[in-house]
Amino acid sequence: FHSLCVKMLRIHGHLIGFNNNFTIYDQSDSTKLVRNCMRDSDIDTKQYSPKRIQAHISSLKNQRILPGEAVEFAQSFFDVKVAEIYSSYQKKLMLANSMDFDDLLLKTNELLNNFPEVLAKYQEKFKYILVDEYQDTNKPQFMLIKYLAGSHDQVCVVGDDDQSIYSWRGAEVGNILRFEEDFPGAKTVRLERNYRSTPHILAAASGLIAHNEDRLGKTLWTDVN
Repeated sequence: FHSLCVKMLRIHGHLIGFNNNFTIYDQSDSTKLVRNCMRDSDIDTKQYSPKRIQAHISSLKNQRILPGEAVEFAQSFFDVKVAEIYSSYQKKLMLANSMDFDDLLLKTNELLNNFPEVLAKYQEKFKYILVDEYQDTNKPQFMLIKYLAGSHDQVCVVGDDDQSIYSWRGAEVGNILRFEEDFPGAKTVRLERNYRSTPHILAAASGLIAHNEDRLGKTLWTDVN
């Protein structure tokens, strides 16, 4: 996803206010910029960890919550401070002609949403879309798929809802659980044969994961002795 977004933004970034030679900040760069924003706002960097605030900003971005919207989702004084810093942080990124890792997804969403001619170009270019590890996609990634597949819905995803055991970069298992709703007419193929484990191991694993409430469900089997 991120590699594709970089390629698109290098070509069309000027349409959303970036020079095409924009810089991509890593986590260390982002944390340093957050620290600068905190100092500008007289927020104690010892009382509030810049790294923690940077992580919260990243979480907001992975939920597609923009700077102007963040305060609406605030549930604590800390969240309000994060929203304040988020706004300043994003302005400084823009002035530096820079994006962080999460922006690569958000800014491509913005590009495709606001410029129909660019969207049409890439919908024509990518007539068939294959996404692996779909259970680990987040909201911005889901929206990119929807944008690109909008004119043809030729989408194939591979994933396992039972393997969504962590929220890596805002991963939402709901993306795979709702796939047939998001792409009506989709066909689901369950790959239930296991080539690695014995029947006892599969039975134990299946019995444990069956306690999860939100899952598509499958019956694993094996002929491994």
